Formats: sequence, structure tokens, C-alpha cells
Amino acid sequence: MVGNIPREAECFQRRDQLDLLNASNDDVQVKLLMGSGGVGKTQLAAHYARQALAGNLFDVIVWAPAASRESVQSAYSRAICDISGVDASDPESTASKFLSWAQTTSLRWLVVLDNIAGPDTLSGLWPPSSATGKVLATTRRRDAALSGPSCKRINVGLFKPAEAVRYLTSKLAAHGREIDLEEASLVSLDLGHLPLALAQCAAYLVDVNMDCASYRSLLADKRRSLNRLLPDSTSLPDDHQTTVAATWSLSIEQADALSPSGLARPALHLAAILDPSGFLEDVFVTRAGLKYLSRNRTVTISGNAQDGEIEAHDARGALQNLRKLSLIEIGDGGDGESALIRVHALVQRVVIEGLEPEVLAAAALAMADGLLELWPDGSAQSGDVQALRSSAEILRRNHGSVLIDEWCHELLFRHGQSLLEAGLAASAIDHFTDLRVAVEAIDPDHSDLYYIRIHKADALDQAGDLPGALAEYESLQVDETRRQGDDAEDVLHVRSVIAEFLGGAGDSIGSVRAFEELLRDRIRVQGADSEWTLDTRRRLVAARSRAGDLAGAFATCEELLEDEIRLYGRDHPHTHHTRMHLADEVAASGDMDGAIILLCEVIRDVARIHGERSEETFPARHRLGDLYAEAESFTRAVGVFESLLADQRKALGAGHPRVLEIQAHLADAIGAGGDPAAAAVISEEILNANLIERGPRHPDTLDVQGLLWHWKGRSGEIDVAVSGFSKLLVDCEMILGRDHPQTISTVMRLASWLRNSGDMESALLAYRRLAEDRARVHGEDDSRTLQARDYLAFHVLLMGESEQALALFRALYADQVRLMGQGHPDVVHTLEHIEDLEA
Repeated sequence: MVGNIPREAECFQRRDQLDLLNASNDDVQVKLLMGSGGVGKTQLAAHYARQALAGNLFDVIVWAPAASRESVQSAYSRAICDISGVDASDPESTASKFLSWAQTTSLRWLVVLDNIAGPDTLSGLWPPSSATGKVLATTRRRDAALSGPSCKRINVGLFKPAEAVRYLTSKLAAHGREIDLEEASLVSLDLGHLPLALAQCAAYLVDVNMDCASYRSLLADKRRSLNRLLPDSTSLPDDHQTTVAATWSLSIEQADALSPSGLARPALHLAAILDPSGFLEDVFVTRAGLKYLSRNRTVTISGNAQDGEIEAHDARGALQNLRKLSLIEIGDGGDGESALIRVHALVQRVVIEGLEPEVLAAAALAMADGLLELWPDGSAQSGDVQALRSSAEILRRNHGSVLIDEWCHELLFRHGQSLLEAGLAASAIDHFTDLRVAVEAIDPDHSDLYYIRIHKADALDQAGDLPGALAEYESLQVDETRRQGDDAEDVLHVRSVIAEFLGGAGDSIGSVRAFEELLRDRIRVQGADSEWTLDTRRRLVAARSRAGDLAGAFATCEELLEDEIRLYGRDHPHTHHTRMHLADEVAASGDMDGAIILLCEVIRDVARIHGERSEETFPARHRLGDLYAEAESFTRAVGVFESLLADQRKALGAGHPRVLEIQAHLADAIGAGGDPAAAAVISEEILNANLIERGPRHPDTLDVQGLLWHWKGRSGEIDVAVSGFSKLLVDCEMILGRDHPQTISTVMRLASWLRNSGDMESALLAYRRLAEDRARVHGEDDSRTLQARDYLAFHVLLMGESEQALALFRALYADQVRLMGQGHPDVVHTLEHIEDLEA
């Protein structure tokens, strides 16, 4: 048994639909329980699954909540993990493995898909047709797309009158209350025989010790005062909706009268606009939540509402009152996660449609503020953060216009950024695309459209769609130029972003050119001494260095440092940053000792101002460790990194991205210093931390996998390295795309380990792919393409194909001379190969 079958409801009623579920003489693989909310579909499915489990009708039973794709994938992943021991850290990929298993296994299986939100939820996730498998699903939807020729639709409606009376009398009798059958019949009729309404009615009668006649009188009054629910494709039949609303209204009133009085109703306002499948209890005790409860505290029938500020225990007391009246469910939390609250979607609809627009808007803004207040800086994969994202999406989808005013609410951006932090780049692209559409519908010239499009381009970049990202940036530049003019700061900024993007995408020459053009315009528009101009000069230093123009980078850096000292002084952070850049350029020129001296001077100056272990020293100490490693002074590098790691953990926390980055550098230094086994152990620790903090699809997690397989190989586990890099390449292609720099780098590393393993033919294929990918992505004349061609030629030489290797080296030499000149070290190296082969 995989998953948790819901507990059987008290006084469960056997209904006709069970006979259809139990029928064993049909060949139907899928049985679909369809009906409106609150009619008992889940209870019927749970009863059937419980019977099947007890009767050993199936070898494997999987109970999968189906309100979202994520919950279905998670259930499938747990199932295949329990069945075969497959790693379930990536639910999206392991879910497909479960479906493959279900299609081929000879075991008898049952999958229960409970509460399917819509046809798109199960796109690509429907269990396959199988002679040994069955599917039982529940849904409030009646879309034709949810059924097919092998599907039996079973409608679940209201209780029959006799069922309703039997249920209500049994429910009350369980609590020591006797009821006349005629009274039970009349109450059941007033409630429209809806199981959920009858359950709440029974709880209300018991809690307040009320008789049926009084209850019916109150119910009638409240029915006249409530707004009529508007039907849609998921709604209840019209003649029963107002009855349900009246029932809930009575429960809300009773909860509101309990101490602390007057708080249950506004608490339910807030609960009504979040994710019904589960949201954090703590959102009610945020500053925004408490402020809303305080401002909207109601006066109850007894008139005993209290004045004064609301405290956290008051808010939690209001939630417990809602739970007592069966209006919400509160989970227990556990494993460091916060308690989740669930509300039936129909309760939410009743509450929302009974609110005045200004009250609903205030509730939506309060919860947007509250979610943002709760959002942690830590793990993007924790259950709490996933719940925050889910409710943020519900708010955006249902109340987006409230969150888009002169400025978009910060929650809209935090939600999208969290998707990126979790490695869900495709979802982030969808998020910012939808947000742009919503904002443009309100104001085509909205000021935040600029930032929305910047974030979307960033998401495209992380997803591996480099052409798409560049196209979005360039389109944004065109639009902002048209709207604001060539010299607007927004236009200049996006040009800076494009120049930076070109360098990261491999067009180092184009990046330098773009920064040079931008610098001229910044000087003209903003002046030579403006911070924007100086920032562009800093970026130009890095771009020239990346392009191999070390002399140009050094000269630009020295000029910049002179101006920053004049403008800011020697101890300003900008000056320190540029002095670090200067040390980099000195190191790149070959003077490693001089670079280390310069960097140590920066560290001393920063420490003099802020303290030896302050956060301000972290960047320079990080770079010092790197320089020691580059100088092959590994013992000193390890010492720097270990000291820095201890300080960063104390200041930032063990799971912070910068802490994990330092751990990776420490692993490299230890491995290069002669202890690859220890480096592999550290790498595995970093990988596990990344899986927790960022998830399996984040680029940094993929990068750390490469670190682990590298040091596994250097430790002598060459087959493990080959296997690891082979799997990593598949993951990179699936998540980032074939042309992403990380994917291409993985091809290069796989080729190297294939050669180390002795599989020369497979390595040859990998080196050929590397050369082809480099040429396609970066261009024939890019230095990385030339390097890949060198790797290929050398590998062919190692395979003993001298004539083919000579031809490859000759072609490479001609292009190197044309691009770099005969005196370049790479050209000299290639010529040596040619002369050796010719001799």
C-alpha cells in the first residue's frame, strides 16, 4: 500500500455506487466517480480501496491525491521507490518510471486518483492500459476529456432521502442525541440531502445542544440573507446551493461567538483566498494577518467582541474554533514543517461570494503581505516553501488585479524567483509570461512590465533557451527605446544586461563590443564620474579579460582604480572590488605572487575597517583561496577555504549558496592537493545539501554532480565516473537543453573519462560531438571551438590514426594562425604535433 487512504467517515453509508465499483464481471479498466463537492466521492473510493486491500484483490495499491500534477508525480515516485528502490529525489522523472512499470508488470495493481482538478492535471500521467491494472478516480469535473472508451463514468449525487435520514440519525446517536425520524427527514430536506451539509449540521446541533426545530428556523432566516451562489462547471445543482451556504453560515456564526469572539469570520476570509489543499497556519500570525483580523473583528450576536490588538494566540484560537465547527482541517506538521490548513473549496466559494469587493481586496492584499513575510531565504524545496508557492499562485490567478496597482506586489516577483531557485525554470517562464499578460491587460505601459520581462529572460536563460533569452532582452530594448528614448536608464540597463549575457553565452568579443558602446553612451548621458558609468567600466574589465585581452583589461582596471580612489577614497567597497579585479588581471598575466600580494593588501584593509572575520572580507578571502589553488599552493588554499567556510556558516547558515560554493572550492583544493577520496566525500555532502535546498533540477545541483563524479574518478572509481557523467549528460539535456554551456561542458568531461576508462571508440564519438556542439553554439572561430578540435585531433592520435590526426592538426593550425598569429602558445603546441607526425 502506497499513500494514505482517508479515514472512514463516522457512520459511513453504503451506497449504490459501491455495487458498480465492486462489479467484477466487466472489463473496464478506469472507473470515474463524478459529482459535485461534498457528495462523498472520496469516501466511496476509500471504502473500495480498503476492501480491496483487506481482500488481497491487488498486489499494489497506490492512493494518489490528484489536485495537482506535483501531488500525482510525488505519489508515483513514492510508489516506484517502494516497489523497486529507485531514487525518488526527482518526482518528475521517477513518475514516468512508475508508469512504465505499470505497463509491463505482471503484478495486479490499483491506482486511486483522488480529486482530479481537471484534464490538464493528468496530461501524460494517466496510468497505462494494462491487463493487470485498474484505475479508480474521483473528480468534480465532467469534462469529456476525463473519460474514454475504457472508462466507466459513475455519477455520485446527493443522498437518497432514506440514506440522508439514516445518516443524520446515526450521526447524532453516536453522540448520545436522539432525533425523531420526521424531524430528521425535514432537516435533511432543508439541507438538500448533501452529505457534507448533513455532517456539519450534526456537528452544529451537538456542539450548541440545539433541537431540529430551532435549527430549521435559523436556517430559514440565514437562507434569505445569503447571496445566491452562481453555478459553474464545478458547482452544485442550483436547488441545493443556498441550503449549503446557509448551513456554513450558521457554523461560521457559532465559531465566531466562541472565545476569542469575533475572529473566526475574518480568519475564514483569509482562509478562503489561499490554496484549499493546504496553506501554512503561520500566515495568520504574520503582522499582515494579525492586522487584518484586528481591523475586521466582528461583533457577534451576543455583542461581546473585544477591542484591542490581536495577538498570535488569538488568531490560533480562532482557527481552532473553525476546526471545531468542521469548517477547516488543521494538520499536525512535523519533520520541521509548519502545520497545514485545508478548507473545502465550496466553503471558500461561499465565503468569497459573500464578501464586499473592498473587503475581499483587503483580504487578498493581507495574505499577499503575509505570504511574503513568511517566505524564507532558505530551501526552495521545503514543504513550507512549496505551500507558499501554491498559495501565491492561487492569489495571482484569482485575485491578480488586486495585486497589480501602480506597482506589482512584491509577492508576484518572489514567487517567480522561488520557482527559479527550485530549478523549475519552465514554470518560472510560464509564471512571468502569465504575469505579463495580466499586467498588460490592466495597463499596457505599466512600469513593472520592464522587470517582468527581465525576469522572464532570466528564466529562459536558466532553462537553456539562450536564443529565446537573447530575443526577449533585445525585444525589451526595442520596446523601451520606443517608449522612453535611447538615453533612458532602463534602456541603458537592458543593454548592460545584454552585454553581460553575450559574455556568459560565449560571445566574448560581442560582449566587449557591447560594453564599449554602452560606456560611450553612459559618459555622454550620465557623465564620466557617475556610478552607472563606473559600473560599466567594471564590467568592461571582466569582459575584456574573458575575451583574452589581458592588456586591455589591465589598463582599464588601473584607470578605473585611479578614478575610484579619487571619487570614493581607498577604503570604499567599490575601490576594494576594483583592487580585487586588478589582482585577477595580474594573476592572468602570469604574476601569481604579485596578485596574491595585492589581494592580501585588500583583505588587510577591509579587515581593518570591518573586522577580520566580517562578511565584507568574504569575497577577497574567497579569491585568495582560488589564487593559492591556481598557484598549486594547495595547503594554503585549503587553510583559507576552511577558515572562510567556518565564518560563512556562522554568518549565512550551512545551506546558503555561497557556503556550498566555498565547500566545492575546498573539495577541489583537497583533491588537487592529493586526497581525491576526501574531495569525493565533501562533494557528496554538497550534493545532498543542494538536493535539499534547491532540488534535483537546479543547475547548481547538476554542477555539483559533475564535481562528485570527477573526484570519484580521480579516486580510482573510473567506471563510477563514466556512469555518473553519462547520467548527468542525460539530465542536462532534459533540463537545460543540448546547447546549454553546462551540457556541453558535461560532454567534454564524459569524453575524458571514457578515454580514461579505455573506451576509445565511445570517447571518439563524444569528442566529435563536443567539436560539433562548440562550433554550432559558439562559432567556428571561437577559442573553445578550437580547443575542442585540439582535443579531437589528440584523441585520434592516441587511437593510432596518425594520418587522420595529422589532417586534423593541419586544419586546426591554419585556423589558429589566422585567428591568433604564429607566436601564440596554442599555435606553437599544434605545430609541434604536426612536426612530430610528419617526422
